[in-house]
Amino acid sequence: MEYFGPAWKKKFSSVLAAYARKYDCVEVNSTFYKIPSVSTAAKWLAEARAVNPKFVFTVKCSQLVTHAPPFGAKSVYAFRKTLDVCKALEAKVLLLQSPAGFKPTAASVSRMRAFFKKTARARERAGVAVAWEPRGDWWKNPALVKKTCEEFDLVNCVDPLRNEPQYFGKEKIAYYRLHGFGRLSVYNYRFSQKELLELKKKIGALKKGRKCAGAWVFFNNVYCYENALEFKKLARV
Repeated sequence: MEYFGPAWKKKFSSVLAAYARKYDCVEVNSTFYKIPSVSTAAKWLAEARAVNPKFVFTVKCSQLVTHAPPFGAKSVYAFRKTLDVCKALEAKVLLLQSPAGFKPTAASVSRMRAFFKKTARARERAGVAVAWEPRGDWWKNPALVKKTCEEFDLVNCVDPLRNEPQYFGKEKIAYYRLHGFGRLSVYNYRFSQKELLELKKKIGALKKGRKCAGAWVFFNNVYCYENALEFKKLARV
């Protein structure tokens, strides 16, 4: 891991510990593919906090909730298990990313309504904000995105250089995931300083307008490490 220097293994107990020395937060994506044990999550928290006491986690929800099929029969149990992981990590946000195949229809909203009704108590106990990143045709109907987010108190996760967030949740936060531009190699992209400054400007405008109190920013591209450090530096200026 050249990002952390050639001798990082001698200095740190894990890649996570090395990462936590340079960065302040991480979105855990491995939870999308496999829900870890609570003990594993607690270990991750201890490793990160040992080198950075202020380090914080967010978590991407299991695909059993959002993809297999979206908000279907297996989703309630998987959601509760993921919430247990969030509690062990002291995570601030749980991200739900629905696939493009989950269409913006009344039937889809009805499935979400039934799901959130069944999980309301577990969600309240976990005390974690829930963000939703809809994909596909939902962005042709931003009014429906806003209405859905408001009904289920979901922070609308967006790539802010592509779309405007429709709702910030009761927590009044923005949750941004930047994916890069280009049709064929969208992730093989490095954001320019101009784009990072535009991102900073957008966040500043939201805060000034009191639409949100703060923003989570994650880069989901090949140059995520570099762009994160560059933006961290810009954000402090």
